[in-house]
Amino acid sequence: MASLDLPFLKRSAKVSRDDGRVTIRHLLDEVTLEGAGAQLFAKLEPQLDGLTTIETLAQKVSEKPARVRALVEPLGKVGVVSFLSAKDDGDLMSGADFHALHRERALYWLDPVYRHPFWERVVSGKATRAQVLGFAFEKYHYIEAAFEHMGIAAANASPEMMPHLARHFIEEYTHGDIYRKGLRSLFPDDVVLRSQPLPSTRALVNYLAECAAKGSFSYYSGNELLQLTENTGEDTAGRAVNDFYDAMRKHYPYTDKVINSFIAHTQADQKLGHDDAFLLMCKSVPPLSPREVNEALNVARSMAEHLMLFMDGIRSFYAQFPTMPRLPCDLSSE
Repeated sequence: MASLDLPFLKRSAKVSRDDGRVTIRHLLDEVTLEGAGAQLFAKLEPQLDGLTTIETLAQKVSEKPARVRALVEPLGKVGVVSFLSAKDDGDLMSGADFHALHRERALYWLDPVYRHPFWERVVSGKATRAQVLGFAFEKYHYIEAAFEHMGIAAANASPEMMPHLARHFIEEYTHGDIYRKGLRSLFPDDVVLRSQPLPSTRALVNYLAECAAKGSFSYYSGNELLQLTENTGEDTAGRAVNDFYDAMRKHYPYTDKVINSFIAHTQADQKLGHDDAFLLMCKSVPPLSPREVNEALNVARSMAEHLMLFMDGIRSFYAQFPTMPRLPCDLSSE
């Protein structure tokens, strides 16, 4: 483990000042300094570059090393400052450390998705019938397409990833049928099967397939971000999902069996241990190089952007085109 030799303010940290207070934000973490702490940080900030030891920092700002350490170490625990080692500890990151880093970043990148206006429209009863059912159909198409990208990922898996991906592929293969059962309460089965996804949904599936062909670990880094929206493992998030479903039942009672299918899929994933699948994968892979870490994180961040497009597509398209579901054009439709 790296010693606390070289403190640096994270590049994505945002520092703001107001009336003598200093507020530092990084992802979902935030800390406020006042008085002497704010004054000391103002002197240290230009030197928090990861190149200067705490002892040298103290000399430059004419402070005792213990006082500098007393400020920067708590900032490290909050998450706005990191530490490099003056010794050569190598550049490799363990899978377990990557999992913790991925979880921190993924929750931050998912925040705009959780704040998407579509959710508020459903909870308040303002969403149209087409938007609500369109959401159900697009979720079905996304889940039903799992065999496309998961098969590619398994075919391109490393020896360490293969057992995990093969197992997940087998377990997810029929999960589209769970959503299909809910939709069949409102539409004939042949209509559900013939329905077509939105281009934005297709783009999400295509990106998953593209990532699967490039590398199995980075692919699952992105897939895990999507899994977090289903299997949070947190009571607070679970209650928020239940509140959403309760509001959906209240305003759109005809979706009762559709909602049951949503819940059945989440319960099936949890029963199969999918909420821990990525952690097991991370523990099984060799230490990751900086290139592998960056690639996996970039895929996860791009996946969050595709998920936003997925939500935008549902909100905008079904607000303008109320006919449900989308069916392909053929000679009989002309």
